[in-house]
Amino acid sequence: MRAVVAYPGGGGFAQQAALAFQEAGALGAYVTTLAHRPGGALARTLALLPPAVRRGLEAELARRTVILDPAKVRSHPTWELLRVAASRAGASPVLVDRVWDRLSRAFDRTVAERYVPGADVVYAYEYTALATFERARRDGVTTVLDLPSLSSRAYQALQREARERHPELRTPHDGYFDARFAARQARRDREIELADVIVTNSRLTMRSHVEAGADPAKFVVTPLAAPPAIGAVRRDFAPDRPLSALWAGAFQLRKGAHVLVSALQGHPCLRVDVYGSVQLPGDAQAAAGGLVFHGPSPQPRVFAAMEAADVLVFPTLSDGFGLVVVEAFAHGLPVITTESAGAAELVRHGENGLVIPAGDPAALREALQWCLDNRLRLHEMRAAALATAKAWQWSDYRPALMAQLAPRLCPP
Repeated sequence: MRAVVAYPGGGGFAQQAALAFQEAGALGAYVTTLAHRPGGALARTLALLPPAVRRGLEAELARRTVILDPAKVRSHPTWELLRVAASRAGASPVLVDRVWDRLSRAFDRTVAERYVPGADVVYAYEYTALATFERARRDGVTTVLDLPSLSSRAYQALQREARERHPELRTPHDGYFDARFAARQARRDREIELADVIVTNSRLTMRSHVEAGADPAKFVVTPLAAPPAIGAVRRDFAPDRPLSALWAGAFQLRKGAHVLVSALQGHPCLRVDVYGSVQLPGDAQAAAGGLVFHGPSPQPRVFAAMEAADVLVFPTLSDGFGLVVVEAFAHGLPVITTESAGAAELVRHGENGLVIPAGDPAALREALQWCLDNRLRLHEMRAAALATAKAWQWSDYRPALMAQLAPRLCPP
């Protein structure tokens, strides 16, 4: 079996899927946009740039570091470099989105034309798989679609409802994105139709797509895994120290940022350190105190903050998984998350974290108050959080993924 895995972004989960095929001796190529090889040509060029410019790009490239056999990696960086440049320059979300859309279609066409021929299996991701799967069907190549997100239809409805209830969440760009939703959803629907096998990262993700009309017989579910875990949890306990809550990732509507803002109103005893880009309109966050914004941060800094914090706050409205949950667990940090995160399937309420309803500021406020009132119990959760991460590492994920795929790709 010769498999081609194609993903245009920097998600480490895609490389882990490719590594699963590589370890099984079946990876023909991993196709991406921007691949960083320490000591490679890109790294040598980076060393020539001014330090201020280099630091920003190094953080971006660190997410693209190749963990695969370099001989298997094929990169097509032009459009991704343009997208990163536009985003870093503070271009409007509309311009960044236009570049991303061109990128996704160009990448899809490239995979279809250059890499499907000669493959036995092509493993691609939503919205970048249509041309690839159409070519694969003509050539008799098996198609595997990875759906890492919940149904877009459900989130679109949820987003509209949130903006109707909270006008301060509206932005000048909403009309642009709403006008493109139907065509983009039709593209995703066709990819789902053309897929022989569909991989999801949680039972929640699978249910959302089945409820939207996908064939349940196509699905396999393999939860994403935790990064390497620390050796032991922090032992010091200082009940007199202020509660330290942490937010990691984009501060946006989808992640429930407005829910946290509402939960913090009138609660002077709470401080939340936010590591990530702020994508919530200014009016929507102005009413909250207790938020300390650190901006986008390199992963080592975020992981260090996790080890020092008391609890991760992740009140997401829609996440197929939510890797930040297992990243927190890997650093001995309990979490507050919602039923709308696939990773909540790994959370045992009251043992390694708390699970609350999505979109409910009162429930989030109560959970934070519980953390304030039960400092010792919260501290004791650190050991259970770390144990959860150690029990499901990427080295466990890869053989589990292949065990689920093998009967579908190589039937007896």
